[in-house]
Amino acid sequence: MTYWPAWLSGLALALVALTHWLAVRRMLAVSGRFTHLVNRLREGPPVEGEDDAMSEAELLAAVQAMALAEFGAEAINAAEAAEASAAPEALDAIAEPTASAGPQPLWLHAAFLAALLVGGVLSALAAGGLTVDSGLASAGFEATFGSGAPSYAVLLLGGVLIGWGTRMSGGCTSGHGLCGVSRAQPGSFVATCAFFGTGIVVSFLLEAVL
Repeated sequence: MTYWPAWLSGLALALVALTHWLAVRRMLAVSGRFTHLVNRLREGPPVEGEDDAMSEAELLAAVQAMALAEFGAEAINAAEAAEASAAPEALDAIAEPTASAGPQPLWLHAAFLAALLVGGVLSALAAGGLTVDSGLASAGFEATFGSGAPSYAVLLLGGVLIGWGTRMSGGCTSGHGLCGVSRAQPGSFVATCAFFGTGIVVSFLLEAVL
C-alpha cells in the first residue's frame, strides 16, 4: 500500500476539518452523527411540544434542585460568587447562544455518513480499482485468525470494543484527534494518546508474534 507523505496527509485532514466547520459551523464528529441516527431509530422522532412541557422558571428550579442535591450548598454558593465576579462581557458571551446551538436535521447526518462511503469508493477507484472483500485483506490477520467464522468473531468483537470506547471517551478519532487536539483540549489529548498509543503497542505485539 502506498501512503501519502506525512505533511500532505496532515494538511488534507486539516482541510477536511476546516471545510466541515465552515460549511455547517460544527466540529467534525463522525461517531456523534452515527449516534444521532441510531438514537432516532431507537426512540423515534421527537414529540412536538415535548421541550415546552416545563416553563423556564420550572426548568431553572429543577436544575437548581438537582445541583443542590449533587454538589451541596457550598458548591452552589461558590459558583454564584464566581459568576458575580466575572466580567460582564464574559457573561454576555455565555448567555448569547451561537447560531449552531440548535440540533442539526436528520438528513444532514445521513448525508455526511453517505459522503464518507462515496469518498472511500472514489479513493479505491483512484488507487486502481474497487474490490469487495467479506474479511480483512491482511495476510497476517488471516494467518492468525483464519478466514472463516473465527475471523468474523474477532472483527465483530473489535467493532464492539471500538464503539464502546468511543462512547466512553465521548468522541472518536475525528472528534478528539483532529478537532479536540487542535483546540488543545486536555481530554482529547488523553483520549488520543490512549487510542493511538494502544494501536501502536498492539501493532508491535502482532508483528512480534507473526
